[in-house]
Amino acid sequence: MNKVSSIIKFKTTDLLADSMLFSMNELGCYIRLATHYWVRGRLPTDDLTLARLAGCSLGEFKDVWPKVSAQFEETDTGLKCPSLDKEMAAAKKKSKKASE
Repeated sequence: MNKVSSIIKFKTTDLLADSMLFSMNELGCYIRLATHYWVRGRLPTDDLTLARLAGCSLGEFKDVWPKVSAQFEETDTGLKCPSLDKEMAAAKKKSKKASE
């Protein structure tokens, strides 16, 4: 589990830039997956589990995943989200500085 914070911060300009052309379903899928990623630090790669995490059926997931997947990169340990990795690193740095 991610030890940074249970509060995820979406920068409005980044969220809009990343999702401006998303449908409502695509945006909902992205936000649900992003919040799971924030807590766990990674996402699985199998479609069925991703669909469940996104709160939709496998068919609905397969409809939205082509656009949403552009926000994630597949690695040996699962899917990563580079934009959220930057935010998590900044949050960890801020948390460490505050605890000193």
